[in-house]
Amino acid sequence: MDPLAAVAAFSVLTTVVVAMFAFWGSAVSGGSTAMRGRLDGLMAGTSVIDVSTPGALRQATGNGKSIIRNLLGGQLREQLAAKLERADLSIQPSEFVVLRFGLAIAGLAVPLVLVPGVFGLVIALVLALVGYNAPKFYVKRRIQKRIDKLNQQLPEALTIISNALKAGFGLLQALNSASDQLEHPIATELGRAIHEMNIGSSAEEALLALSERSKSYDLDIVVTAIIVQRTVGGNLGEILDTVAGTMRERIRIRGEIQTLTAQQKLTGIVIGLLPIGIGILFEIMSPGYISPLFTTTLGKILIAISAVLEVIGVLVIQRILNIEV
Repeated sequence: MDPLAAVAAFSVLTTVVVAMFAFWGSAVSGGSTAMRGRLDGLMAGTSVIDVSTPGALRQATGNGKSIIRNLLGGQLREQLAAKLERADLSIQPSEFVVLRFGLAIAGLAVPLVLVPGVFGLVIALVLALVGYNAPKFYVKRRIQKRIDKLNQQLPEALTIISNALKAGFGLLQALNSASDQLEHPIATELGRAIHEMNIGSSAEEALLALSERSKSYDLDIVVTAIIVQRTVGGNLGEILDTVAGTMRERIRIRGEIQTLTAQQKLTGIVIGLLPIGIGILFEIMSPGYISPLFTTTLGKILIAISAVLEVIGVLVIQRILNIEV
């Protein structure tokens, strides 16, 4: 059988299967799920956004017929839904799981068809692992970018809230003022907190839910300061001004650290690409000189080991340069 035809047929089959599972899961837990979640929250007299289950709006209330949804446990599904929501992704947990397994199967099958033998098996296992974990790293990166943007917006939000409090507004009106003047994501999170307080949640509960959803250390400090002030008293406007100054100083220090470590990061990238560049240079200067690395069993094993060590080295360099402030 023609290898290209086999790969094309398998790709079409994988696409059809993934689309069927995604459509099945979304049909069961689609638009009606959000409406049921809102109605259940209002009828129970609680917040629309459940503090204990951040992914409540994504959770189906009926008997789900999706195979992937049934395989995912309730707690696991809620945690995954919370991560997807925190990453600003609108897909369902079942769709995300199907995507991961679909990429893993595709990465496993294509090298086995195109590259027979032990080397093809090694490449297939590596690509299957990469395909399975790529969506996870993508979600993690989007979450971190969202947290970084929220932390950058936080000092301005605190200044707006502090000025509103000094002008005589209450905390709810001050939060509403900041939500109206700022952009996503902090405007969205403040809007949800305001909505929770409007439907009966206390300010402490709404702020704790805000901190739980955002997973931002800076925002957690702000929430803690507000809750302590509401418990023991004090001038909340001045407290927020002090916290905002601290946040701006932290942002400045982070910028200096990024500037000081930029050269080391570039050095790590150059060192990581150096073996590939040298291999290409050898092939250009002396064709066939490094061919044994790709044609013999020992050479293929050495290439695989080198690739693993290369990845480990890049991860270690990133770990060293990741300085927390």
